[in-house]
Amino acid sequence: MTHPAVRARFGAQAPDSSLPFVASVCAVGCTAAAVTVTAHSRLLFDHLWLSGALWGAAAALGYAAGWGLSRLLKFQRRPLTPKLAVISLVLAFAAVWGVNSISSHVFMSAWSRYLAELGGPGQCLAGTPYGNDRASVITWAAKGDDRMEVWPGGPAPKDTPKGYKYPVLKLKHAVNGGTRPLAPADDASRDLLRSYGCR
Repeated sequence: MTHPAVRARFGAQAPDSSLPFVASVCAVGCTAAAVTVTAHSRLLFDHLWLSGALWGAAAALGYAAGWGLSRLLKFQRRPLTPKLAVISLVLAFAAVWGVNSISSHVFMSAWSRYLAELGGPGQCLAGTPYGNDRASVITWAAKGDDRMEVWPGGPAPKDTPKGYKYPVLKLKHAVNGGTRPLAPADDASRDLLRSYGCR
């Protein structure tokens, strides 16, 4: 004969624990965050197997952390309700969104880095022939090189000497997913940036 306490705890009428669901949401959230980071850093496209290993580690770590935290908060004694499920999903989504925002700022594309550091609104080259709204051509290597070239465009400033040709601005560290600031690739480009008050 089964003891009444055992039936009360393990019987069909006992509420389902929310612990597995919360731990699973943590695992999915950590995996999604890892995918976001590897995509912005270009690791996903250059080293797929390593990215997969990082995703697996993130999933395992997220599940373990979610399980441990849930037990600490005694979620194993709480039934899974729609309210708890929605809160868990919203928190996971917010965490992934935050990681995506940070990653997009840290691991910029070459074009985004140029706008943020030199040629975008409010930067030292804005309003010059090298600004993003005036430059005629901006090129950078897709793979295997870190050079960027900014070809000046018009209209030229009124104080430009007649017949003067603006040189091509050459920059290095222009890689998608890179973290190093853009820097002049030669002495002429270094002097050019200094003439506009750039770092």
